[in-house]
Amino acid sequence: MTARILSTLALWTLIAATLYFGKLWGGLILLLALTGAAHWELCTLLQLSGAPVRRETTVLLGTALLGFLAWGILKNPATPPPHPILIAAPGLCIATLMMAHLRTPARLVQLFLRLPTTLTWLYIPLSIAPLVYLAAEPWARAKDISGLLLVLWFIATVKFADCGALVTGLTFGRHKLAPSISPGKSWEGCVGGVITAGGVAAAIAWLYNSNATTLGWTISPEKFTPLKAFVLALPLAATGIPSDLVESVFKRHAGVKDSGKTIPGIGGAYDLMDSLILTAPIGYLLIKFCVTN
Repeated sequence: MTARILSTLALWTLIAATLYFGKLWGGLILLLALTGAAHWELCTLLQLSGAPVRRETTVLLGTALLGFLAWGILKNPATPPPHPILIAAPGLCIATLMMAHLRTPARLVQLFLRLPTTLTWLYIPLSIAPLVYLAAEPWARAKDISGLLLVLWFIATVKFADCGALVTGLTFGRHKLAPSISPGKSWEGCVGGVITAGGVAAAIAWLYNSNATTLGWTISPEKFTPLKAFVLALPLAATGIPSDLVESVFKRHAGVKDSGKTIPGIGGAYDLMDSLILTAPIGYLLIKFCVTN
């Protein structure tokens, strides 16, 4: 637990420093690096499970896809972006498919073993793509950092749901959520995680509105009240639970505890991002329709 806490503090310090000094470019580079690392670790898990996936080529093309997407938005700020539903569609489709297969984990793994390259692209780079749009669109139009701050709000909301679920589960957990997939998760932990996410989301909204000039926050307080942030956090935290379980399915089938060993107490980049992946397109739509429009 100590290693996990220290790693969490170090990661948030890295994120804060990256955004402070690098603004949009620093945030995008960090997001692309973590996404590429998570994609690499997923391909490694699939290789351990027997999938004929070419890890280097698959990850390189997936990361390049996100990079070209960001570059295209920033290079052509006058070009209207696609409709938000079209941007989120690939991620929504794969999220629906994978969550539907959580009751039959073996089928989910077999599906990825048959089409590893295509499905890993859909699962990770194209699910994260809406966050790139969310961060880059305002910056491309008016050097506005509000989109990047909303991405940060989304990440903090979902990841603190994980932290809340861990602490609550260890303290009060009695009823197992999915013992065959992830024995450590409990229903009590899930409830604690959702409540924690709501509180953190509301606190960040208050912080943004109270320090708008300093942070570069341009969204009016009426559009992003702490109450609205709390309500929006609930479906995000709830969606993060099956998103987390999906990774547990792949790790269990590959026979490993963590996807990597680069982050003490947490594991790898995929362990860090697991709850964000399937949640990203849903978070993007909620933000676009409930906050920025």
